[in-house]
Amino acid sequence: MSYRIAIIFVAFMLLWLPSDALGRETDDPMQQRIDAAFALQEDGATLSEVQQALDDLPAGDATAYARGTVRFLRAFEGLLQGAHRHGFMQTFNQVRGIISPRLDVLQWTANDTPAETTPELINVGLKTFILQLADADRVLAEVDGDFKVAIEIPEIRFDINADGRATSAESLGALFQLLPEMGRWDEEQRRTVWGPLVPENLVIAFDRGDAEWMRGYCHALSGVSEMILAHDYSDWFDRTGFVLFPKAVTTHEALPGTAWSLEFLMGQQPPAPFDLTDVLAMIGNFQMPVAEPERMTRALEHFRETVDHGRAMWEHYDNESDDDREWIPNPDQTAAFHEVTVSEDMRDGWLALIDEADAVLNGEKLLRYWRGDGTKGIDLVKVMTEPRDFNLLYWVQGSAATPYLREGEFTAPNTWAQIRRLTERRYFRFSFWFN
Repeated sequence: MSYRIAIIFVAFMLLWLPSDALGRETDDPMQQRIDAAFALQEDGATLSEVQQALDDLPAGDATAYARGTVRFLRAFEGLLQGAHRHGFMQTFNQVRGIISPRLDVLQWTANDTPAETTPELINVGLKTFILQLADADRVLAEVDGDFKVAIEIPEIRFDINADGRATSAESLGALFQLLPEMGRWDEEQRRTVWGPLVPENLVIAFDRGDAEWMRGYCHALSGVSEMILAHDYSDWFDRTGFVLFPKAVTTHEALPGTAWSLEFLMGQQPPAPFDLTDVLAMIGNFQMPVAEPERMTRALEHFRETVDHGRAMWEHYDNESDDDREWIPNPDQTAAFHEVTVSEDMRDGWLALIDEADAVLNGEKLLRYWRGDGTKGIDLVKVMTEPRDFNLLYWVQGSAATPYLREGEFTAPNTWAQIRRLTERRYFRFSFWFN
């Protein structure tokens, strides 16, 4: 389970990380100056130093995108630094033989001396994350015309251990090497060919539509963060936080540490950091009272902004006539990432999904309820503006939805089925990519 969580976490992050290029061979003077700013990382410069160099460049659409991008990246750097400082999921390394043999990605946040972790510290990190995303969105909003900024993604570095230097071991390329390979069917060889999940020397030429894509993600991530901050999860953390954080502060001092194996019972290895019952309690008893309900309304506004930017993103993509190392291609282009293509049906289906999401987020349509006689649906706007204490199991069961049920027009059932079919059932992968 931990292997899947780690891979999803990293994959979810990787699709958010358009960084700036070292595409040295160019006649564009502004691209050269942007390249020079990011090339500072070859000597260990941090993203903060890159940001300072970019802020000194003349105003323009390309530089606004570059400055917004580095702010976007720095927001993630803050999360990574917090994860490293507190040894996030380091506990799983001690039971990797039982849960999964492949946990290489956790090397990025490994820390031999993790700091104590409390909900208050996590909330401070989330609030900072929201502020940094707002700053990135503010700068990206300055983009008003066409531009192109080439980016060599594996060369981007983070200062994960916060020592003031960004090393090659802290680059995206180093992280990519820790990920499992991806299988691709080769028609000529008639077999599956395995290769890196992310191609080496991957260069993306970001353009106008990608600015809208990134702004959409700024709001989507802010919305999720606001939803977490709206709730008080301190009791849940007190009882199960040590599953994720080795130094979680808890009043249940006897809980961390248990016998996973015969070797432990024979005194041949230390106890595991958590028990299977801890994992069951973490998931099955995931409940949080509402602490700041106004944050749920803010989250709703962020999600509405996400939809607006998603629609604007495709408008710009459809106006493109080139085919140059695309991040998200229109039906006449090819993505630089494993040469993925997007058909017209796929594009149209996703726009239909955006329209459905817009209607749900504005209360014009209801989410279908999986219980009852099918005459009532869930009013998502009411869920967000009149929040109640959250209980995961009650939502899975359906009773938590009772206060939000009403009659009205439902979301179109064929929209979701069509998206699943068009993406060849890789819906979640495309949703992370498409925003």
